Amino acid sequence: MMDERSFEVLRKVSPAESERFQAFLKSHQERRLETEGKVLPYYACGTGRATLLTFAGGWGGIELAYETVLGFERRNQVVVVDVSAFDDPEDMGRGINCVLDAEHADRVVVVGQSLTGIISQSYFKRHFGRVDGLVLTNTLAPRKERSKKWALALLKVLPLRLLKPLVRRKLTRLGEFHKEIAPDVRERRRFAMALIGCMIDSYWTKRNTLNILKLAFAFNERDGYTVDSFPGWRGRALIITSPDDPYYPDAGLLMNNLPNAEKYEFPSGYGHTAPQIHRDVFHQVIQEFIDRLEAKQ
Repeated sequence: MMDERSFEVLRKVSPAESERFQAFLKSHQERRLETEGKVLPYYACGTGRATLLTFAGGWGGIELAYETVLGFERRNQVVVVDVSAFDDPEDMGRGINCVLDAEHADRVVVVGQSLTGIISQSYFKRHFGRVDGLVLTNTLAPRKERSKKWALALLKVLPLRLLKPLVRRKLTRLGEFHKEIAPDVRERRRFAMALIGCMIDSYWTKRNTLNILKLAFAFNERDGYTVDSFPGWRGRALIITSPDDPYYPDAGLLMNNLPNAEKYEFPSGYGHTAPQIHRDVFHQVIQEFIDRLEAKQ
């Protein structure tokens, strides 16, 4: 939950973007569902035949997905689920399905970027029969060699006050790019980074942080897949990437290991943040993909 101190920080960064964000919060009410002793905050909004499913709980709560909601709710139902209550992908998948059942969303297009791309793959591997399309942007493929048990053990004992600066540095590096951008886009990017900073300060707890890290650990340990892992799946996958994104090499793995996959590449020079810098194009590419899925049904 955002507090007044956070709103004041955001207003100083960009009054216009802060006003837009607060208007979003006022018009979109958080819903909550309790399942297996866990409480799942989520958004469910929008209209349309397709249901776009995405996730929160890594860098922040469901509010962090406001650009996705605003970009797609006019033509789709949009569901954003905070999965930070879970530390096991099997439990997480069941919890997500409980939310979808409550919202009468039988079929979904799963959309994930970076960390939520990992969550998306974990869900898809277990419940691909419910998925018509999978969109993965600048994210990693599961690889056992990335699974460092010592790292997870270290993070368990590391105080949150020391973990937060490490994450801030990681996010700062991921947010770097080299090309010039328009002033309004630069302001929007500054606001987005400030919002993530506020989330780290107000949303993060040791428990939900460790839960997400455990999900990422399980992803590398248990979620390896090939095109043969999804028998009978007739949906399609869209891999969105950038040549200078740190995770670009994994785009090839995703293309090879997912059935019926196609790729879209942003121009070089914008790194991991290319989809946010080219926000309108990013949303258009995904919406056209959803439209093609609907046309085939």
